[in-house]
Amino acid sequence: MNSPTVVVSSSRRPVAGFVAICVGYFAIILDGSVLNVAVPAIRADLGSSMAGAQWVLNGYTLTLAALLLTAGALGDRLGLRRAFLAGVVVFTAASVSCALAPSTAVLVGARVVQGLGAAALLPATLALIPHLFPDREDQARAAVVWVATGAISMALGPLVGGLLIDLLGWRSIFLLNVPVGVVSVALAWTAVAETPRRRRRLDVPGQLTAVAALGLVTAGVICSGSAGWGAPLTLGLLGAGLVAGAGFWIAEHRGSEPMLPPEFFAHRVRTVAVTSAALMGFLFYGTLFVMSLYFQQLRGWSPGAAGVALLPMTVGSTIGPLALYRPLSRRFGHPVMLVAGFCCCALGIATLAWTGPHTAYAYLAVGLLLTGMSSTVAFSALTSLLVASTPADEAGLASGVQNTTRQAGALMSVAILGSVLNGASFAGRLPVAFAVLAVVVAGAIALAGYGKRASGR
Repeated sequence: MNSPTVVVSSSRRPVAGFVAICVGYFAIILDGSVLNVAVPAIRADLGSSMAGAQWVLNGYTLTLAALLLTAGALGDRLGLRRAFLAGVVVFTAASVSCALAPSTAVLVGARVVQGLGAAALLPATLALIPHLFPDREDQARAAVVWVATGAISMALGPLVGGLLIDLLGWRSIFLLNVPVGVVSVALAWTAVAETPRRRRRLDVPGQLTAVAALGLVTAGVICSGSAGWGAPLTLGLLGAGLVAGAGFWIAEHRGSEPMLPPEFFAHRVRTVAVTSAALMGFLFYGTLFVMSLYFQQLRGWSPGAAGVALLPMTVGSTIGPLALYRPLSRRFGHPVMLVAGFCCCALGIATLAWTGPHTAYAYLAVGLLLTGMSSTVAFSALTSLLVASTPADEAGLASGVQNTTRQAGALMSVAILGSVLNGASFAGRLPVAFAVLAVVVAGAIALAGYGKRASGR
C-alpha cells in the first residue's frame, strides 16, 4: 500500500522553470538528431561496421526506452525536480566521455550512460508541466511548446551537427551538450520547487524483463542485417526476446506495484495516444535515418551538405506545432488532427518512396517537408490527448509510457531499416526501406481513426 503523499511546495517561478525543462529536453533531442548525420564519419574514423554504427545509435536509445518507465516511477517517488537535475548532470558528463571515446566499444558504453541520464530527465520534463501550470488550458499550451522545443532541436541538429563535423570532426557534436546542460541545471536549481512524492516500490522483475526483451529483439534485428533472418543466432535472439517479453507481461499482471499497470490501458484514448507515439517515433526517426544515409552514402555529400539537405524535414517539424497545430486543433479537435497528421505523413513517405540516385532535390524536399511537418502535428495531437486524459498524480507514469513507446519506435526503426540497408546495393534496398515505412504509416492511420471514434464515444 502506498503511504500518504508528501506535499513539498508549489512551483517557485513557473515560466523560468518551464524554460529549464525545455532546455534539458532540447539537449537530449538534439543529441539524437545530430547522431544521424554522424554515422558515416564515425564509421570511417573508428573503423566500425554498419552493425557497430547501429549500436552507437541504439545503445543510447535502448537504454532510454528500457528505463523510462522505472525512471518515471522514480521521479514520482523521489521528486521530479531531483530526478531532472540528476539526469541532466549524468547526461552532460557522459557526453564528454563520448567526445573522448577511442573506440566503437567505448563510444557505445558512453552512449549507454547517456541513455541513463536521459531516462532520468525525460519523463520529468513532461510530468513537471501539471505541477508548474495547474490550469488545464495552460497545460495544453505548455504541452504544444514542449513538442515545439523538441522539433526546433531536431531542426537544428542535422544542420549544426553536419557543419561541426565538417569543421571539427564528429567528436565536437557531443560537446554541444555541455553548455546546454549547464544552463538547464542552473535554471532548474533556482526556479523549480520539488514536487509531491508518491511512495512506490520499484518493479525489479518488470524492469529486468523489459531490458531483456528490448535488448534481445534489437540485437536479433541488427544481427539479421549481416547474418540473415534465418540464421540460428538471429532466430535465437529474437526467440529469447519474445520469451522475455512474455515474462514482462506476466510480471506486470502479477506484481503488486507494476511499473506499467495494466489498468493504465483501460482508457482507450490514452492507449491510442501512447501507441501512436511509437508509430510516430518509427516514422520520423526512420525517415531521418534513411535519408541521412542516402545523401551521404549514395550521393556522396558531406555531413554538412546532408544537414542542409535535411532542413525541409527538420524545419518542417517546427512548423507543425508552432504555426499550424493550435489554430487547427481549436477548430477540429485533437483526435481529428491525429488522423490528419498521419495521413499527411503518408503523403510524404509516398513522395520519398520514388527516391533514386539522381532524383531532383526539389522533389525530395517536398517529401521531407511533408513528413517532418505532419509527424509533429501527430505528436502534438497525441501529447495533448495524453495530458488531457491523465490525472496529475499519474503524470510521471504517463510521461514515462509515452516517451518509452516513442523511443522504442525510434529504436526499432534504426534496427530494422539499418538491417534492410546493410548490403552492397544501397540503391536497390531503398524501395524495401520505404515499403517498411509505408506499412507502419498505414497502421498509424488506422489506429488514429479508431482513436477518433473512441473519443467521440
